Amino acid sequence: MWIFCGGMFRSGSTVQFQIASHLAEHFGRGERLTWRNAEDFAAVRAECPADGRLRVFKAHHLSAAIRAELAETGGLVITTHRDIRDVVASAIRKNGWSFRHIWKHRMLARWTGRFDEWAALPGALVSRYDHLVADLGAEAVRIGRLIGVDVSADLAATIAAAYAVERQQERAADVRVRRDRRQLATKYDAHSLLHHNHITSGEVGGYRRVLRPAEIRLVEAECGEWMRRWGYPPADVDLGLLDRAHATFLRMVA
Repeated sequence: MWIFCGGMFRSGSTVQFQIASHLAEHFGRGERLTWRNAEDFAAVRAECPADGRLRVFKAHHLSAAIRAELAETGGLVITTHRDIRDVVASAIRKNGWSFRHIWKHRMLARWTGRFDEWAALPGALVSRYDHLVADLGAEAVRIGRLIGVDVSADLAATIAAAYAVERQQERAADVRVRRDRRQLATKYDAHSLLHHNHITSGEVGGYRRVLRPAEIRLVEAECGEWMRRWGYPPADVDLGLLDRAHATFLRMVA
């Protein structure tokens, strides 16, 4: 049985992967798999014995191989969405991209579209980022129900403490130290899937300090229908003369 954590980019899919893996391992039901590209899933599947154990696999992209697995043998899907404006701000902070780069390469449609593919799958457990990070214990209970285990209040509290933002930042800092000491061959920790710069604050609404008013308006214009569908209201921002010129320039380079 496969558990696919297919969340939206920069929207909490890593912590969902960690919680699902924690539960599968805690109850002796299965194990986590380290990061592999979604396109490589067929090879990953061939490497795992057919022993009935749960395997937790994280992927942003719903590849043809994963879709085929779900259609042929079933599986469980966990996914999460986040305010697309915060997704953009988080990508800028983590990856060092400019808004122009994100806009020019049409990443917004890719991020929202890929999430919608996961969310449309039958039986998918869909979470919202701000609810997820506000109550990790409740998320553990929801994931537990999906995989058929009873998550007690004590276990939920343990998981909430283990994967709180502060603990995740400590893990990311440890990844950074190990990378600096050349103790890691990859850019991430194979167990937690955290990168050295994976988490900044995890706050909701932080896009207001990262994006210019014109950029906020452009995101809302591009993703307005998606935002309405998933409950994200537009921001109250005013555009000055320079902001209007900036918006016009970005439209031209897109």
